[in-house]
Amino acid sequence: MTEALMKAQIIGDDERGRSRQLPEDGWRGEYESGEVKEPPYSLTALAELYEINSTHKACVDAKATNIVGLGHHFVPAHPEADESDRVRLEALFASCNPEVTFTDLMRAVWTDVETVGNGYLEITRSAAGEVDGFYHVPATTIRVRSDRSGFVQLRDGRKRQFRNVGAEAVADPESGEAQNEILHLRKYTPQSSYYGVPDVLPAISAIAGDRAAAEYNVSFFEHNAVPRMAIICEGGQMSQALIQEIRRFMESEIKGQAHKTLVLEVPNNGTKLRLEPLGSAQSEDAGFLDYRRANRDEILMVHRVPPSKITIVENANLANSRDQDKTFREQVVRPEQRRIEFRVNRLLREQMGITGWQFRFREMDLSEELQQAEIARIYTEIGVWTPEEVRAASPPSIPPLPRA
Repeated sequence: MTEALMKAQIIGDDERGRSRQLPEDGWRGEYESGEVKEPPYSLTALAELYEINSTHKACVDAKATNIVGLGHHFVPAHPEADESDRVRLEALFASCNPEVTFTDLMRAVWTDVETVGNGYLEITRSAAGEVDGFYHVPATTIRVRSDRSGFVQLRDGRKRQFRNVGAEAVADPESGEAQNEILHLRKYTPQSSYYGVPDVLPAISAIAGDRAAAEYNVSFFEHNAVPRMAIICEGGQMSQALIQEIRRFMESEIKGQAHKTLVLEVPNNGTKLRLEPLGSAQSEDAGFLDYRRANRDEILMVHRVPPSKITIVENANLANSRDQDKTFREQVVRPEQRRIEFRVNRLLREQMGITGWQFRFREMDLSEELQQAEIARIYTEIGVWTPEEVRAASPPSIPPLPRA
């Protein structure tokens, strides 16, 4: 009796082998020489997360918009503030960069802070030594000098030196020109006193898992939602021509063309061919939805951004959305704004000699016209405002109630 043959041909994508060697690090020589300090994590890898995960990107954009993207203004520090100083500040911030506004500039800087934990603002001076411009320096191109005396930028094989704000002017060894100053903004981490790390770092596994689930689903639907399968032949042996026909059908015909049928011819009546799925697709959809939702919620949690701020409206209503927005403003937006304002005002005070005016970011406005009208009515009734003052305010800027 002839022993029956059973053959299984694996049909699927042939994955090409990949090199495992590490890419060249342009900073390695500077790290080894001790010129600059190495960051605790790869800045390039952290920056890539911004472009591969939609939830992370939406959170970064929402924070950048609400922290530094709503504009700015100057408020008097005392009643005797010199109006000419305010005019001077307005002129500087209006023309600080020939390509972008100061708001757009700070959005780029703060996007770096939220993605890699560090943001760098370059400060330029005129021939007379006066501050006359601000520029964004990509955070992935900058490293902090080991002695904290400044910063080094490495880009396209070229090196540029920068000094700390207010440090003595020195010449750049490469260009011979005076080094510009850099204001370094960072997210605190106990791991490094040189660099910061982004809020999203604890959710790296959620980002990796979400991307793996998304790529699996893309691959799944590229095959018309048919899971990988084995074609098993019992009682005979498939010819090479038949194998090639099956391979051609599975790799070209089935992709993107639904409801096509493969007809197989068997050598004799005793031969059996069957297709066995290697996995079940019935329960994967809901499981992946829950898994991706859990990953999304974890990313939102570490960013502390309410779902409504990135247009997620599941189980949302006006009351809880308003409460979430208030918490976001009080616990995330305002503290970061105050940190940046402190650094900018120190720059204005120490490098420009302006003490009568302070820089302020504009804040999230959570008020509504109906609420403002109701508050204005109450203020008018108790004599805080006059009807003429209410009419003059458009929209009314409701002052706080005076203390007794």
